[in-house]
Amino acid sequence: MMCSTVLTVIAATLAVLPAAQAGRSAAPEGDSARVVALSIAPAQFDSAAGPSLLFEPNELTDGDGAELYAEAAQALPQATNGEQIRRWLAAPLSELPQAQVHALVQQARASLELTSRGAGCDKCDWPPFQPGTMPANLGGYRDLARLLCLRARLEVAQKRYNNAIETIRTGLAMARHIGEGPTVVQGTVGVAIAAMVLRCVEDLAQASGSANLHAALGALPQPLIDVERPISSELKSLDASRQYSQAVRTMMRRQMEAGFERVRQLTYRLDATVAALQCIEALRHHAATHNGSLPARLEEIHGVEVPAGDQTAFVYRLDGSKAVLEVAPPKGGRPRDAVRYEITVAR
Repeated sequence: MMCSTVLTVIAATLAVLPAAQAGRSAAPEGDSARVVALSIAPAQFDSAAGPSLLFEPNELTDGDGAELYAEAAQALPQATNGEQIRRWLAAPLSELPQAQVHALVQQARASLELTSRGAGCDKCDWPPFQPGTMPANLGGYRDLARLLCLRARLEVAQKRYNNAIETIRTGLAMARHIGEGPTVVQGTVGVAIAAMVLRCVEDLAQASGSANLHAALGALPQPLIDVERPISSELKSLDASRQYSQAVRTMMRRQMEAGFERVRQLTYRLDATVAALQCIEALRHHAATHNGSLPARLEEIHGVEVPAGDQTAFVYRLDGSKAVLEVAPPKGGRPRDAVRYEITVAR
């Protein structure tokens, strides 16, 4: 049925995200917020230079990212232990078994290189929307995203921070390519992949000597994933269908719209995550310029902009040597859409 992709949106999201939803944090219980404990490394903001999490137009190459992603998914090693990868993604960085992770990343090298090439393409032409069918390779793209995140974690652990930033950039480009495809399921998978990749920014924020990513995060587009493209594509397909009567199409549209609203909430949550990570980078700047101390209020941070939530709200407070940054659920969202960052400064 035309609305089948909408009815599987949430299931697709859960299939893409790691089993430990919180990554390097306490997994939500029931409908509670994600809790993330961060020991941030002070790093001063530099407005004159810094890394980028986006491919510039002059960096893009002529090619079709969709074709390369499909090749990458097909080239994945057959014997990959998905459960093991999820555990490594959830483990504290200090407990990452670097030799084993390196061996796995080398085993998947061909797939990861194809993914990097796809991310750097100037276009991504997905097959047209086919009502009643699911896009191909969604499971493979999930596995590619996990391997990218695992490689980024290894690079952070090895203090190869520029490489980690490049891997994060690849993952975000891939997420946007997939998320702006012609189906809502692709849109949701893209949002989930981007959320997974941004967990690696949390790793970098705790790495001594890593660059401050405040400017790079601020340069990301809003929304990070434009799900209105696949939403429009599916609605246009429904309107053009002559398989159903007008009454049936009206009923199906109502069902689809209900699913679309949840997809939009997921994009709002993703953009709130980007803004929260910018706040954390602002805290790293404050700590670097104030002998490792955290501000009592966000308004005390100077020299760098502190973003305000758009579709959500931030609450910040200082509790002794620990700061708490709470990110409320987006409007209409669920309690488990909230995030609570418990922040200390690494000594």
